[in-house]
Amino acid sequence: MLDATGSAGDLVLKPTAIEPEDVADALFRGIEEDRFLILPHPEVAEYYRTRATEPDRWLAGMNRLQQQWEATR
Repeated sequence: MLDATGSAGDLVLKPTAIEPEDVADALFRGIEEDRFLILPHPEVAEYYRTRATEPDRWLAGMNRLQQQWEATR
């Protein structure tokens, strides 16, 4: 599934990827619980929190991630 994502996918997705079945389970749980925002990956919830509460820190992290990716190209 992740083979087509290239070097960006290798950097961002492969280390913490979850299976499609896990995403589907999280989606159905979220629907059953009538949640508006369904984040199947716990790490993504933390990204959202940081982006909202500490935007400078989040931007610095995204900048580091981009620099890592550019170094692999």
